[in-house]
Amino acid sequence: MLTVAIVSLLAAISPGPDFFIVLRNSLVHSRTAGMMTACGIAAALIIHLAYTFVGIGFIIAESPSLYSLLTKLGAAYLLYIGFRCLFSRTTQENTSYEKAVKTVSPRAAFIQGFLTNVLNPKCALFFISLFSQFITATTTFEVKLAYGLINWTCTLAWFLFLAYVITSEKIQKRLFGFRTAIDRVMGSALVYLGCKLLF
Repeated sequence: MLTVAIVSLLAAISPGPDFFIVLRNSLVHSRTAGMMTACGIAAALIIHLAYTFVGIGFIIAESPSLYSLLTKLGAAYLLYIGFRCLFSRTTQENTSYEKAVKTVSPRAAFIQGFLTNVLNPKCALFFISLFSQFITATTTFEVKLAYGLINWTCTLAWFLFLAYVITSEKIQKRLFGFRTAIDRVMGSALVYLGCKLLF
C-alpha cells in the first residue's frame, strides 16, 4: 500500500494534462477554480478505478479501435482547451487580481478537470499497469477498495495543495502582471500534450 501511495503521488506530481489544467485555472482564474478543477479530476479517477477493478480496463488495453477513439477524444479536448488559452485576451490590466480573473464558474472548472482526466487514455493504461502488479484473482474487495482510496486521496490532496499554494497572496501579486504569458505557456503545453497524444 505504501508503494501504491508513492507511485500515485509521483504520477500526480509529474507534469501532464491534469497538472497543467489545475495550474492554469488556479493562476489565470482563482483558487476556487483550481480547487474545483482538482475535484473534477478526482471525480474522473473514480471512473478509471471502477472499470479497472472490474476488468474493463484490460478490454480497453486489448481493443485498438476503442483505445484509438479514446486517444482522439482526449487529444481533441486538450487541443480545444490549449487553443482557448492561446487566444484568450486579457483587458483588465488595471483592476485587482481577484476581480480580473474570476471568469470561469466553479461548475465549468469542475467539468474541465473531469473531462481532462476521463478522456485521457493514458490514465487507463496507468491504472492497469499499476494495479495489475498488486491485484490477483484472490484479492479481496476490501483490499482493492483500499488501493483505490489511497490513489484517489493522494491525487486529490496533491492538486488541492497545488491550487492553494499557487494562489497565495504573495504569489498572486508577483504573477498578476504575467496573466497573459501564463495563459500562453499553459496553452502551449496543453496543445503540445494534445498533439503528442494524437500522433
